Amino acid sequence: MASDASPISVLFARGILARLAIWPALRIAVHQSWGGPQSSQKQRWLAGVIIDEFEASLPPVSAAFDSYQSTPMHPSHTLPEPDIEYIETMLLQIMDDEFEVALEDGSAFDVARDAVRLWNDAKESKDEYVKDLEMQADRMKGKMPRYEVDAGSASDWEDSDSGNEDESGSDSEDFGEEVVPQLLNHAKEVSDIDEDGFTTVKRRGSR
Repeated sequence: MASDASPISVLFARGILARLAIWPALRIAVHQSWGGPQSSQKQRWLAGVIIDEFEASLPPVSAAFDSYQSTPMHPSHTLPEPDIEYIETMLLQIMDDEFEVALEDGSAFDVARDAVRLWNDAKESKDEYVKDLEMQADRMKGKMPRYEVDAGSASDWEDSDSGNEDESGSDSEDFGEEVVPQLLNHAKEVSDIDEDGFTTVKRRGSR
């Protein structure tokens, strides 16, 4: 995101950073360094990729106009706004490429849907949802996520103090208690099972 980013981009960036911070799949991948020693940086990079995709649909901030015409001298080459399917596909590909995680739990769709909502809200200067996500992200700081992962089998994700299991992406949802049922075929291995419920992740058969 450029240093002279528009208010739309700034508000949108806040929302995306918060939404990724409470995405269970990404939290686990970063916590376990499945993306290598740069896992945390990859999370911020992913946020930047999403932001750039939407920013590409904005017209240039300073478009030169011909004083004798009502149209720009240099037409803006903006792209169509990304839709949910496009962002979901991108998220799934990045999670696989950067963290070696194949998701089949629908959570990438939820994040993509929220990204589109955040963008539409940002264009209307609405910050209620952004603030809600930031509050949830702030509450989850420092918490160790608990999970169960086994290649080819269903898996549960939760935070150490979670109690409810919400499945929708509604305003009232606490993403810190979101259940992500399936994380498949992760290539990294986690340490032995401990009393907190961590389990070993099996390697893929082929890559």
